[in-house]
Amino acid sequence: MGVCFFPTRAGYSMAIATVTFRQCLVNAPEYGSDDKHVGSRVFFDLHREGREFVNVYVDVKQATGEGAEREPLVVTPPHGYDGPLNVPVFHSLVEFYYRQAVGGASGLSGIQGLGMRLTDWVIERDMRVQFEISGSETD
Repeated sequence: MGVCFFPTRAGYSMAIATVTFRQCLVNAPEYGSDDKHVGSRVFFDLHREGREFVNVYVDVKQATGEGAEREPLVVTPPHGYDGPLNVPVFHSLVEFYYRQAVGGASGLSGIQGLGMRLTDWVIERDMRVQFEISGSETD
């Protein structure tokens, strides 16, 4: 993993979060799957300022059908972490991980195009990212 450097402004406290995405459970009815959506859960660990939050997760909802790969995902707030978070950046990272792990919407529509739909599909794939979050516990 590369090292990221972030410039700081005088008087501004910056915190860096490290997220390690671990697993994605795809197309589970309990996570919001229905005829028009694929509901999934993404599991990850989050590390910030010496504190480790393990087995945190978000639920992800993706539209199905024509053009679904261009539609943004709906991402819930993290379960298991309620500290500061740069939500737009975090959501874009979850979306990137999800689309990389699942293979984009084309993989899902291809399965549905065959007249079948896999449920409770588990994908194990590690991906580590770092990003700036708003503030720190010492603010």
